Amino acid sequence: MLAVAYLFVMFMLGDAICRRIVTFNSIQHRLAVAFLSGLLFSSWTTYLLALLFSGTSEPLLWANLIFFAVAIGLIVSFRPPAPGHQPGDGSFRKIFRKTTEAIKIDSTSRPGGNATWDWLCLAVCLIFGGWLMFATLDFANGNFEFAVKSWSDFGANLSLSQSLALGHNFPTEHPFFPGETVRYHFLFWFQAANLSFLGLNLVWSVNLLSLLSLAALLILIMTFAEVLFNSRPVGRIAAVLFFFASSSFSYIPFLKSQSSPGEAINSILNLHDFVKSGYPFRGDDWGGLTVGVFSNQRHLISAAGILLIVLIILIDMYWRKGAIATIEHDNHGEQSKKETEILSRNIRPKSVRPFLADFRSEVAGLIFCGILIGLLPYWNSAVFVSAAIVLGSLFVFFPFRRYLAVLIGTFVLLGLPQILMLRSGNLVQTGDSLFHWGYTMPNPTVGLIFEYMGWTFGIKWILLLIAAWYVPNAHRRLLIVITSLVPVVFLFQLSTDAFNNHKLLNIWNVLASVYVAYALWLIGRKSVIRSALSVILAVVMVFGAFIDLFPIHNDGFVKVPYEDDRLTTWLFENTRPTDLFLSDTLLSHPILFTGRKIFLGNTLFAWTAGYDLKERENTYRMMFQEHDLQKLVRLLNDHKIVYVAIDDGLRANRSIKGPNESIYQQNFEKVFEDTERRYGNISIYRVPLISVDTAPN
Repeated sequence: MLAVAYLFVMFMLGDAICRRIVTFNSIQHRLAVAFLSGLLFSSWTTYLLALLFSGTSEPLLWANLIFFAVAIGLIVSFRPPAPGHQPGDGSFRKIFRKTTEAIKIDSTSRPGGNATWDWLCLAVCLIFGGWLMFATLDFANGNFEFAVKSWSDFGANLSLSQSLALGHNFPTEHPFFPGETVRYHFLFWFQAANLSFLGLNLVWSVNLLSLLSLAALLILIMTFAEVLFNSRPVGRIAAVLFFFASSSFSYIPFLKSQSSPGEAINSILNLHDFVKSGYPFRGDDWGGLTVGVFSNQRHLISAAGILLIVLIILIDMYWRKGAIATIEHDNHGEQSKKETEILSRNIRPKSVRPFLADFRSEVAGLIFCGILIGLLPYWNSAVFVSAAIVLGSLFVFFPFRRYLAVLIGTFVLLGLPQILMLRSGNLVQTGDSLFHWGYTMPNPTVGLIFEYMGWTFGIKWILLLIAAWYVPNAHRRLLIVITSLVPVVFLFQLSTDAFNNHKLLNIWNVLASVYVAYALWLIGRKSVIRSALSVILAVVMVFGAFIDLFPIHNDGFVKVPYEDDRLTTWLFENTRPTDLFLSDTLLSHPILFTGRKIFLGNTLFAWTAGYDLKERENTYRMMFQEHDLQKLVRLLNDHKIVYVAIDDGLRANRSIKGPNESIYQQNFEKVFEDTERRYGNISIYRVPLISVDTAPN
């Protein structure tokens, strides 16, 4: 299958590029970096090629053909020379073995441990992750199915993917708001669309990319913990904590409200809504800080992994430069007395690698990191902003600023133009200030913010303080750097909807979980009693997150018919991919899931994406209120409307005064009628291309 071949070439391209720059500390680390970097580079390359061939009938076909040719050429060109190899010397198997031996995997600095436990932990997490992905998105009985709680994410993004795979949506517009450049970070959904174009079912494309991205993210969390704390068990704990990010105390009043333990268990098993936080703030009960965010916003997983790739490279650099110490432990798990922190720029560990000993040799790695971050805005702009905050804080709190200046300069050069194109139209037009005090709180105070954060993250704060007390100073400063994301959430509005700031807290949760894992390991490493205490603290911390898994499990599905569906078949056979529909403000519908666009889609998505809704809503209402046939046809033609679809949802729209459905019925050709009433009693009319005086014959 071409989609599988694409994934293989994508991975090999990422590996070919990264192995020349990155020093891996394990084979898992190498696999994760190769996949995520290959995914990012390949998606950008294929998309830009599709844009280049947008004038052709099959832009994705030409884009993929050229991508395969260029990628294979680069893979061959970037192959490192095998030790002692001469042209024509040996079989392919020998060459491959020698080439693999040339890859930089520095396993000598890894802490001791059984690799079987690492693989087992990863396998268990991926089984759990597989459930999470398919519990929120599936394709069954010929229908697209996605969780009700995910309706706004999957409805918009699957429609976008279908418009790219089937609708020749290049240059890209969102199918909910055509006519303007897309203002949404869509590259993950483009890659899912591309794999669908190459033969893989769209849902499987999304879920496969999500699972592979999740595997890479978990590996990088484990690697991050190893590099920081010289402990593989800490990495395993941190990977498990990813699924239990929510550490709120909200479950306490929930349990108190139950009359008995049996009733509490029954209530938990049958939960359909996330446990209420107790705070009346907008979106606070939407599960914004649960693992459900990663199951709904799949592009957040891979973007978080990209940020971790960069942080691991930088920490490795600081370790080699002597600006951060590697924590050592004796055979009993005690911190070694030899542990010191070297702050002098002139002192380096004896094991420093000579090929990375000076500034010039670091530049390639720093530029590589800058490129990774700089390519994120159209992948996930929230993670790009998070990376900018973290790296900016590193610049303030850590030495070797000229090194960081190279990295920061690179990602600003690449990323700033994308941010300017993605910037919220509403913020610009209304003149709202970037400064916004209080996140989603209507009347914020410093005391209320501290109270809210204490309640929301609970015992996690105590564990972070314990970790900060025992680690060296550089590790404490790194924790401050990571935590710099938190005040930004309460001081700035980074998009049209301030609630979207929660994504910065999600990224902070991922990074801070490594310190939390270290604290749990420190507490429980010496004795059975302390181990029991560590387990109790962990349970108290994650119990709310455990409860919040059940609303995901018990959630219903939105179903959109696709295979062997009458309306879908009619759309494919009788309309063009570029045809524009005027319809109800739909979120999910066969019209959208066949790659067609609608003049105005779900307004919640359009608003949060920063589109100017006022003008389009006025035009939209006029198209359903105008009774003068000449004016109506001219209005529809001026906005390139090809079909008008009127259903019961539109008929019930109270914002439309004096609806003109009778004008369409009497003067427009009806090309589809929902005689079975399966699609909301829809009727579809073709718009004439010229003005008319009388009804068509």
